[in-house]
Amino acid sequence: MKLLRPQLGPLFQGDATSLLEQQIRSFRAERVNLGGVPALALSPSAGELCGSNGNCSFWIIDLAHRRILLRAEAVQTFAIETAKPHGMPNVITSTSNSGSQSEMIRWHFLTAFYERQSCATLSNADDSGAPLNPPKITPHPCSEGN
Repeated sequence: MKLLRPQLGPLFQGDATSLLEQQIRSFRAERVNLGGVPALALSPSAGELCGSNGNCSFWIIDLAHRRILLRAEAVQTFAIETAKPHGMPNVITSTSNSGSQSEMIRWHFLTAFYERQSCATLSNADDSGAPLNPPKITPHPCSEGN
């Protein structure tokens, strides 16, 4: 809670502190292993921190050093790639844009936190709505919005 309170506080300005704490307690939490580093992946289950497509704010917290390693907006799912020996694994986040398209970001660990490494659009259907099997992946430059 202490790590997230400064980031979330402005969103709950004027509300009782208990409302912010209640919101944080309702987060989905999943323990993850980042190349031997115990961590926690957190995201809200609903509310002001989620959009209409189910995309929510997302954090990965290093439990050993009590620091935020990754913070992303509008994430629906995430995956952790297999780490190379003595290294931190990449993290993949996915944001749903529609029923047939999502944005994917590969995050790479640099010194103290994760940064965007590469971005792509994943399309499950063509322009006419016909399913694509396999899905079409279109790499593109990363921007602040994705």
